Amino acid sequence: MEILNLEERQDGTVAFEVDEKGEPWQEALNRVSAARQKKEPVQGYRPGNAPLSIAYNTYGQSMLDQAANEYLAEVIEQVCQEHDYFRLSKPDVAVTEVSLSALRVSVSMVVYPKVNDFDYMGLEVKKPVKTVSEADIDEAVRLYMKGHPRTYKTEREAAMGDIVEVSFTGTCNGEGFDFDHSDKSRFRMGSGSLFAGLDDAVAGHKPGEELDVSLTMPENFHRKAVRGKTLDLHVCILSITAREVEECTDEFVKEKVKNADTVAEFRELQRIRLQKTNDTKSDRAFDRNFQKKLASLVTCHIPASMIEVSVDGFVRQLRQMAAQQGRSLQQVLAERGQTLLDFQKQVYPTAVLQVRVSIALDYVLRKEKLEVSEEAIDQKVQNFMKNSKLPYEKSLARMGGKENVSEKLLQEKAYDFVRSNCKVVEVEVEKIPTGW
Repeated sequence: MEILNLEERQDGTVAFEVDEKGEPWQEALNRVSAARQKKEPVQGYRPGNAPLSIAYNTYGQSMLDQAANEYLAEVIEQVCQEHDYFRLSKPDVAVTEVSLSALRVSVSMVVYPKVNDFDYMGLEVKKPVKTVSEADIDEAVRLYMKGHPRTYKTEREAAMGDIVEVSFTGTCNGEGFDFDHSDKSRFRMGSGSLFAGLDDAVAGHKPGEELDVSLTMPENFHRKAVRGKTLDLHVCILSITAREVEECTDEFVKEKVKNADTVAEFRELQRIRLQKTNDTKSDRAFDRNFQKKLASLVTCHIPASMIEVSVDGFVRQLRQMAAQQGRSLQQVLAERGQTLLDFQKQVYPTAVLQVRVSIALDYVLRKEKLEVSEEAIDQKVQNFMKNSKLPYEKSLARMGGKENVSEKLLQEKAYDFVRSNCKVVEVEVEKIPTGW
């Protein structure tokens, strides 16, 4: 077996040449010839006994092509084993010569990146932290009180923030307008939740008053049935409910707040809640920084096919989310004002990051010789079963099979190993960053 000019290229491909004139090529031809003769005997010869030249006269070029394909499969497998390559693409084969006497071809294939050695122990990773301040608690209490106002019926003119109850009749683009709650609808002034522009029209009017309004709905209005259409309505104001923000006192807390009897206790509950939220955001930000740090250690070229697979994963997730909501992928993208290409470009940086992290973790698990047990694999499938309500075998199939489950567990183990050995550098911040 003659392998020539093996080259590992910067673009992630491996190329080599095969120049075979000797016994291995003859053995490959003889194997194919014998197999063909069993199915299609050569006239005048027992099956398998016809010389190669006679067999070639009978079967023609197809015999040579079959022998070349089978022989190259063996060669490629041997090259991958000897050099620890994992093939990511179908080999690209350029044939120079295939005859009874010689096989000369050039082969190139995309392989899993080979990572240069890197030190993953003791990585310094920043963790933004935020300690709850008295000002934070003041704002939380203010928002709570604003969301729990005292309400009462009033005969005064409607103002922003009031809850107004109306009935109406009218037309939509000059035609009959059938609305489920036209006899009695409630909306908060300023929200624009019932119809765009109705809040401004009702402002300054009292219960019992009637008015005629003409409203043109925006193209992106949340009620699809009236988007971009003109509504001519006769509106009757049935009632106005005022909302008054109260002062936070011990009496209010004792009556309205669960698990607290005083303002001091209420503020402590808010502090605990806010700190818990900050700690969760902090952990997420740390994980993002950790992944970026891990990805930065991988400096080799990343094959485009690996990134494409990662991008396709994001598209698949969006499609599944749309299906769960009874919508198509195109509908979801249209509502976001995106094309599929826009979405793919949006997730591309994250896809690259994910691939680099995955490559780094593969390196770690090989270096540390990490393993997962059959019990761990079984438990992973059992956990999936609880959520999917599918039997074991179907759950395993949905998870991509045992090998895929094992691979994911190994990556999780490598991730936890590096993360547990990194150096956490806490940085106090005014606001914990979100997103990538």
